[in-house]
Amino acid sequence: MTVLLTPQGRITGWSEGAARLFGRSPGEAVGTPFTDLLAELPCGPAAAGPLLDALGRAARGRPWTGVLPPDDGDAPDGRANGGAAGTPGRAAEGVTVACEPMTVEGGDVAVALTVTPPWAGGLELLTEAGRRIGSTLELDLTARETVAVTVPRFADACAVYVLERLLADDDGPAPEADGSAVVRRIAVTFADDDPRGWAREFPVNEVIVYPPSTPYARCLATGRMVEFGGDAVQDTLAHRTGRLIDGLLDHVSLLAVPLVARGRPLGFAVFSRKRGRPPFTGADTALAAELAARVATCIDNACLFRREHRTATALKASLVPTAIAAPPGLEIAHRYLPAGSGVGGDWYDVVALPGGRISVVVGDSVGHGVTAAAAMGQLRVAAHTLVGCRFPPAEVLERLDAIAQDLRAAQFATCLCLVCDPANRRCEVASAGHPPPLLALPDGTVRHFAVPHGLPLGVSDPAHPPAYQQVPAAVPPGATLALYTDGLVESRRRSVDEGIARLASALVASQSAELEDTADGVLALLSDQQGRDDIALLLIRPV
Repeated sequence: MTVLLTPQGRITGWSEGAARLFGRSPGEAVGTPFTDLLAELPCGPAAAGPLLDALGRAARGRPWTGVLPPDDGDAPDGRANGGAAGTPGRAAEGVTVACEPMTVEGGDVAVALTVTPPWAGGLELLTEAGRRIGSTLELDLTARETVAVTVPRFADACAVYVLERLLADDDGPAPEADGSAVVRRIAVTFADDDPRGWAREFPVNEVIVYPPSTPYARCLATGRMVEFGGDAVQDTLAHRTGRLIDGLLDHVSLLAVPLVARGRPLGFAVFSRKRGRPPFTGADTALAAELAARVATCIDNACLFRREHRTATALKASLVPTAIAAPPGLEIAHRYLPAGSGVGGDWYDVVALPGGRISVVVGDSVGHGVTAAAAMGQLRVAAHTLVGCRFPPAEVLERLDAIAQDLRAAQFATCLCLVCDPANRRCEVASAGHPPPLLALPDGTVRHFAVPHGLPLGVSDPAHPPAYQQVPAAVPPGATLALYTDGLVESRRRSVDEGIARLASALVASQSAELEDTADGVLALLSDQQGRDDIALLLIRPV
């Protein structure tokens, strides 16, 4: 940590490391004498004289580096230097201090004070934490990594709690008006012989309400670490009994450390040590604060990812039909596979029309992710409305092109619109830059629907809108019509034409009496395409 001081030792600058070490914001620290804070370091107030001498030398242009002596006074409860009651205390260590003179704006002289606390050995633990914690964006795994790194090396037990409102399906309620903390335990571990027993008593994903008087609620409310003993543990566990709970009362030194990222409280971590092990010292609390800051950043990233993933999943569920009702005379099978684990810009819809006819629309907004999904949603709703108004396919595309011109979420989209009458198996088809439908015939051959390849939606000059052409086509008895998006046929290793040829072969090889089996067979044969881009597939067969 680094602090800027006047030659008289008054604070003028306060680093982030100092804020974590002393639990004071810059606004609280600037203007106060630094010697007032010495009691919070292991060197204690006895180092005030040597420190002021060092500051005086630095103010006269003479840098100084040295070790301030430790505080050898006994703790009020009879424990020397932080040792457990009845056991020898740990050897106290000094604080390494470097005083460097410097000139600030206006020509004034200041001193840059760099304090290296005695827990510099804790850097090894922090290095390991940086390597092991946050290996993924999974919230639960991040919490489990945290407790695995700290127990038993730093503490005899550790638990990570996250505010329940951050994990709710919506933004969650506001903080409790009475100051209670509503949290969920997402990871816990004990350095004991019966981990299964502790897991039963303190289950993961248990939601707990801690009253305002508890150290946990106070830690969240103030944003500062709270150190407490076994009596507070007993108060918070008054509703529980049993052998393991009695064992928990052996944990006599505890820290409730807030998890704060980007100025927002996320929850807290609890570290505890048992009798027979030295209780937490100032060195340990600073190490816990540094560790919590790193963990909070990882948890914040995991929460943000969880929220984005939840948004994408909800968007997918609301915009891609989960069930399609086929009219008499037709079978329809459909599949949608987003790229990776999110949602993309591929979309489709089947709309019933008067007279038993149906309109089928398949589209692909450029890109994938939430942005492409937003464009997909707008175009899908617009297409559903237009075909429901019984506009012919070519006019549907012309109107969609005008709508796509105003969409900022996507640069362009391809689309294919088809109207089919099951009574005579006749179709009318129009395309806006979309891959052509394939028709798998009962004799084992596959041919393309000859559809004019119009411009994609949203790329034309608004002053000269495209005139899309629609063509008639027929679906013979027993044939299967395949509509799809380019994610099924295009990749870096092969062109669209090569991919369409592979799809044609897969259609022939997967032909089955059950159309659902055919759809599954096609995707199985083309499995190497999955995951790189969004995929939509619709199969239509007259019956």
